[in-house]
Amino acid sequence: MKRMVNGVLVGAMVLALAGCATQYTLAPEDEKLMRDALAASEAASTSADQAAAAATRAERAAASAEKSAASADAAASSAQVSADRAEAAADKAAKAFELSQQK
Repeated sequence: MKRMVNGVLVGAMVLALAGCATQYTLAPEDEKLMRDALAASEAASTSADQAAAAATRAERAAASAEKSAASADAAASSAQVSADRAEAAADKAAKAFELSQQK
């Protein structure tokens, strides 16, 4: 008896699933629309991925430019310090020369 009930239940479930499958079968034009929508979605996803990659590259380029600007600023500061030291040394040399000429 139990086997017969189980058999009937399994049969009913198979028929229900088959009914659901046929109930949700798309018409050819609807199927084409679904495929087109899926293709458009995939294209949009690809475009979004490419845009994200481009944004990442732009961020890296900006960071690199910032580092280059900081390096250039440091080099300019170092050059200014060197120029100031050279000017001070030239002033000392000129004073020493003047003192040597006065004697």
